[in-house]
Amino acid sequence: MSKPLSVTVLDNGPLKVSGDEIRLRYCGEPIAVEAGKDVYLCRCGGSADPPFCDGTHNTQGFVAEPPAGASKELRVWEGRNIRTTFNPNACMHVFYCKPLKELRQRGLDGDDHAAAEIARVVMSCPSGALSYEAKAVSAPAVDQDADIDVMEGGEVRIQCAFQINTDLLAHQDGDRATLCRCGLSKNKPWCDGRHKKRADFR
Repeated sequence: MSKPLSVTVLDNGPLKVSGDEIRLRYCGEPIAVEAGKDVYLCRCGGSADPPFCDGTHNTQGFVAEPPAGASKELRVWEGRNIRTTFNPNACMHVFYCKPLKELRQRGLDGDDHAAAEIARVVMSCPSGALSYEAKAVSAPAVDQDADIDVMEGGEVRIQCAFQINTDLLAHQDGDRATLCRCGLSKNKPWCDGRHKKRADFR
């Protein structure tokens, strides 16, 4: 992609995604997007044409309250070759980070390969709640099949360089984020995992 995607959070409305080329996937299936055409993704959770907006937010009175704010402190872990930072305010609780406890202990015990594995796990965090600073580790290569991955019954995952018309959360790097599309998040436009409370949500 020649330049970052542009994501515009419309007031009490959808997400407008603009770019020269948008690689979009919904429920695991690629969706063709005409080059240079804007995409409007539902974030009220009521569209009859998911993941796209169909104007339902206008009839159901969708109101996107401002973010709750940073209520929890950042957590920093210091290893021999790598430092990780966790922002719980950005976490959407998909638990890709479970291997970190064992990997961190391996690193402290002298395993020189643990830092690279820690970096790989950190980069698998879709929300960007985890980040790292390497002391002697190369950034892992990340090959994504989609720039925007709309998860079945879940969030909008941005997996490429992007710009957005709202402040990024602490330690977000502008190349990973998860955005709410169920309408329930208390931290809009960011996902906080509350879509799990909607059994009917696709």
